[in-house]
Amino acid sequence: MQYWRGVKQTTKETAKLADNDVYFESRGRPGPARKLDLSQELLLTLMRLRLGLLMDDLAFRFIISFPTASSIFITWIKLMSKELSVLIIWPSRAQVRRTLPACFKALYPKVRCIIDCFECFTEKPSGLDVAAALWSDYKHHYTFKVLVGRTPNGAISYVSPAYGGRASDVFIVRDSGFLSMIELYDQIMADRGFKIREDLMMSLATLAIPPSCASSMQMLPADVRKTSNIANVRIYVEQAIGRLKVFRILKHEMPITQLQIVDDIVRVCCALCNFLPSLCDEIN
Repeated sequence: MQYWRGVKQTTKETAKLADNDVYFESRGRPGPARKLDLSQELLLTLMRLRLGLLMDDLAFRFIISFPTASSIFITWIKLMSKELSVLIIWPSRAQVRRTLPACFKALYPKVRCIIDCFECFTEKPSGLDVAAALWSDYKHHYTFKVLVGRTPNGAISYVSPAYGGRASDVFIVRDSGFLSMIELYDQIMADRGFKIREDLMMSLATLAIPPSCASSMQMLPADVRKTSNIANVRIYVEQAIGRLKVFRILKHEMPITQLQIVDDIVRVCCALCNFLPSLCDEIN
């Protein structure tokens, strides 16, 4: 394992290791022994994700220095992101239909994916250009946004890169490459903010969103029934979002210094959520 020591130093050490493969295979890793074994380093990483503990706190608990704790966390996050990405799978249409909850079978049997964007707070950046990209008018705070797609039974099937809070939901859907995953005649469920019906029509796909009405007009009976139907199945979506929010690192302000690995952090949290049982089993 090549531990993270910053972009320049890690790149230099990686190139040196590549040039001396035979030497390191015969002599082992040079330098002093690690302060923690691998199981302790993994525990430190999981504690940071689940409990949202500060690096100073983790360094104190494991009796190591702050730079060592930071190096361990970044190294393991990048490793886990690479290894656990296989758990975030875009299932086939047949696989989705075999695991549809009963309420979806009755109301929305063609739903392939349920999409939603969640925002996480960040510290105030010092650069004006970064601050402008991260500012969210909706949250009135500096945030980053990630588009997450879920199957009807709650498994996370798609995770986009992180965007600044300034980006709209529609822009993220179009820019992240999510639309390339859509197949003919799929149905996507989303909130009112996702005005992507025309984009889905390019694949002959449909969009299921709650109907909207003007503030001065009463909703039609058909729209009331449609809103009620979507509300009945949204319980699975809320439960799936709740699983992701269990990781307190996503509930606290993200340090600016860790924005460079925020894609890896979110991907690892989503992959760990897929270890959990199906939402159908929990709700039933």
